[in-house]
Amino acid sequence: MRESKWNSMIEDAYSFCDKNGIVIPKMDEKYALGKSKRKSLTVTYFYRLYVEVFCAAIDLQFSELNSRFSEVNTSLLLGMASLSPDDSFMNYDKNKIMKLATYYPNEFTASKLEDLSYELDNYIDYVREVGKAFSNLKGLGGLLKTLVKTRRGATY
Repeated sequence: MRESKWNSMIEDAYSFCDKNGIVIPKMDEKYALGKSKRKSLTVTYFYRLYVEVFCAAIDLQFSELNSRFSEVNTSLLLGMASLSPDDSFMNYDKNKIMKLATYYPNEFTASKLEDLSYELDNYIDYVREVGKAFSNLKGLGGLLKTLVKTRRGATY
Protein backbone atom coordinates (compact mmCIF):
# COMPACT_ATOMS: atom_id res chain seq x y z
CA MET A 1 0.00 0.00 0.00
CA ARG A 2 2.84 2.37 0.76
CA GLU A 3 4.28 1.93 -2.71
CA SER A 4 1.18 1.58 -4.86
CA LYS A 5 -1.15 4.13 -3.23
CA TRP A 6 1.40 6.92 -2.76
CA ASN A 7 1.73 7.62 -6.48
CA SER A 8 -2.02 7.72 -7.13
CA MET A 9 -2.60 9.88 -4.04
CA ILE A 10 0.10 12.37 -4.99
CA GLU A 11 -1.25 12.56 -8.57
CA ASP A 12 -4.70 13.34 -7.16
CA ALA A 13 -3.21 16.00 -4.88
CA TYR A 14 -1.30 17.59 -7.80
CA SER A 15 -4.47 17.59 -9.90
CA PHE A 16 -6.49 19.18 -7.09
CA CYS A 17 -3.83 21.85 -6.45
CA ASP A 18 -3.51 22.59 -10.15
CA LYS A 19 -7.29 23.03 -10.58
CA ASN A 20 -7.53 25.29 -7.54
CA GLY A 21 -4.42 27.42 -8.08
CA ILE A 22 -2.58 26.08 -5.05
CA VAL A 23 1.21 26.33 -5.17
CA ILE A 24 2.89 22.94 -4.95
CA PRO A 25 6.33 22.87 -3.30
CA LYS A 26 9.14 20.99 -4.99
CA MET A 27 9.47 17.66 -3.26
CA ASP A 28 13.28 17.81 -3.08
CA GLU A 29 13.32 21.23 -1.33
CA LYS A 30 14.01 21.41 2.37
CA TYR A 31 11.00 21.49 4.63
CA ALA A 32 11.06 24.01 7.46
CA LEU A 33 8.75 23.65 10.44
CA GLY A 34 7.53 27.12 11.46
CA LYS A 35 9.28 30.42 10.87
CA SER A 36 12.18 30.01 13.29
CA LYS A 37 15.50 29.06 11.72
CA ARG A 38 16.48 27.26 14.92
CA LYS A 39 13.54 24.89 14.58
CA SER A 40 13.97 24.23 10.86
CA LEU A 41 14.39 20.62 9.95
CA THR A 42 16.83 19.12 7.50
CA VAL A 43 14.25 17.00 5.75
CA THR A 44 12.71 17.46 2.33
CA TYR A 45 9.05 17.94 1.51
CA PHE A 46 9.04 14.40 0.12
CA TYR A 47 10.32 12.96 3.41
CA ARG A 48 7.88 15.04 5.44
CA LEU A 49 4.85 14.11 3.34
CA TYR A 50 5.73 10.52 2.54
CA VAL A 51 7.35 9.26 5.75
CA GLU A 52 6.03 11.54 8.48
CA VAL A 53 2.46 11.89 7.18
CA PHE A 54 1.53 9.20 4.62
CA CYS A 55 3.42 6.20 6.08
CA ALA A 56 2.62 7.25 9.62
CA ALA A 57 -1.11 7.32 8.78
CA ILE A 58 -0.89 3.86 7.21
CA ASP A 59 0.99 2.53 10.26
CA LEU A 60 -1.68 3.93 12.59
CA GLN A 61 -4.44 2.33 10.54
CA PHE A 62 -2.53 -0.97 10.43
CA SER A 63 -2.04 -0.85 14.20
CA GLU A 64 -5.73 -0.16 14.73
CA LEU A 65 -6.72 -3.08 12.48
CA ASN A 66 -4.30 -5.42 14.26
CA SER A 67 -5.75 -4.51 17.65
CA ARG A 68 -9.34 -5.12 16.48
CA PHE A 69 -8.95 -8.35 14.50
CA SER A 70 -7.43 -11.66 15.51
CA GLU A 71 -4.95 -13.42 13.23
CA VAL A 72 -7.67 -15.74 11.94
CA ASN A 73 -10.03 -12.84 11.20
CA THR A 74 -7.25 -10.97 9.41
CA SER A 75 -6.47 -14.07 7.39
CA LEU A 76 -10.16 -14.41 6.45
CA LEU A 77 -10.30 -10.77 5.32
CA LEU A 78 -7.13 -11.12 3.26
CA GLY A 79 -8.45 -14.32 1.69
CA MET A 80 -11.69 -12.60 0.72
CA ALA A 81 -9.78 -9.60 -0.68
CA SER A 82 -7.76 -12.03 -2.82
CA LEU A 83 -10.98 -12.98 -4.58
CA SER A 84 -11.74 -9.42 -5.63
CA PRO A 85 -11.85 -8.89 -9.41
CA ASP A 86 -11.02 -5.17 -9.11
CA ASP A 87 -8.19 -3.88 -11.31
CA SER A 88 -7.85 -7.11 -13.29
CA PHE A 89 -7.54 -9.24 -10.14
CA MET A 90 -4.64 -7.18 -8.82
CA ASN A 91 -5.07 -8.60 -5.28
CA TYR A 92 -5.36 -12.23 -6.41
CA ASP A 93 -3.25 -14.46 -4.19
CA LYS A 94 -3.76 -18.20 -4.49
CA ASN A 95 -1.98 -18.93 -1.19
CA LYS A 96 -4.34 -16.66 0.75
CA ILE A 97 -7.36 -18.29 -0.86
CA MET A 98 -6.02 -21.75 -0.06
CA LYS A 99 -5.44 -20.69 3.56
CA LEU A 100 -9.01 -19.37 3.64
CA ALA A 101 -10.28 -22.78 2.51
CA THR A 102 -8.40 -24.54 5.34
CA TYR A 103 -10.62 -22.72 7.86
CA TYR A 104 -13.53 -24.79 6.56
CA PRO A 105 -12.41 -28.42 7.07
CA ASN A 106 -15.96 -29.76 6.73
CA GLU A 107 -16.17 -28.28 3.23
CA PHE A 108 -12.59 -28.88 2.03
CA THR A 109 -11.06 -32.29 2.57
CA ALA A 110 -7.43 -32.87 1.54
CA SER A 111 -8.49 -34.07 -1.92
CA LYS A 112 -10.85 -31.10 -2.36
CA LEU A 113 -8.00 -28.74 -1.41
CA GLU A 114 -5.88 -30.29 -4.17
CA ASP A 115 -8.76 -29.84 -6.62
CA LEU A 116 -9.21 -26.24 -5.48
CA SER A 117 -5.52 -25.52 -6.03
CA TYR A 118 -5.74 -26.84 -9.58
CA GLU A 119 -9.00 -24.99 -10.27
CA LEU A 120 -7.60 -21.70 -8.96
CA ASP A 121 -4.68 -21.99 -11.39
CA ASN A 122 -7.08 -22.63 -14.28
CA TYR A 123 -9.44 -19.89 -13.19
CA ILE A 124 -6.90 -17.06 -12.93
CA ASP A 125 -5.22 -18.10 -16.19
CA TYR A 126 -8.60 -18.04 -17.93
CA VAL A 127 -9.82 -14.68 -16.61
CA ARG A 128 -6.50 -13.01 -17.33
CA GLU A 129 -6.25 -14.60 -20.79
CA VAL A 130 -9.75 -13.56 -21.86
CA GLY A 131 -8.84 -9.99 -20.99
CA LYS A 132 -11.52 -7.47 -21.88
CA ALA A 133 -14.53 -9.29 -20.45
CA PHE A 134 -12.88 -9.52 -17.02
CA SER A 135 -10.67 -6.42 -17.01
CA ASN A 136 -12.97 -3.69 -15.62
CA LEU A 137 -14.97 -5.58 -13.03
CA LYS A 138 -16.09 -3.97 -9.80
CA GLY A 139 -16.84 -6.36 -6.99
CA LEU A 140 -17.94 -9.96 -6.86
CA GLY A 141 -21.36 -9.09 -8.34
CA GLY A 142 -19.69 -7.87 -11.55
CA LEU A 143 -17.59 -11.02 -11.65
CA LEU A 144 -20.64 -13.27 -11.31
CA LYS A 145 -22.51 -11.42 -14.07
CA THR A 146 -19.51 -11.72 -16.39
CA LEU A 147 -19.09 -15.43 -15.64
CA VAL A 148 -22.74 -15.96 -16.60
CA LYS A 149 -22.40 -13.84 -19.78
CA THR A 150 -19.32 -15.79 -20.86
CA ARG A 151 -21.05 -19.07 -19.97
CA ARG A 152 -18.38 -19.90 -17.40
CA GLY A 153 -20.66 -19.67 -14.37
CA ALA A 154 -21.17 -23.42 -14.14
CA THR A 155 -17.46 -24.11 -14.57
CA TYR A 156 -16.28 -21.82 -11.78
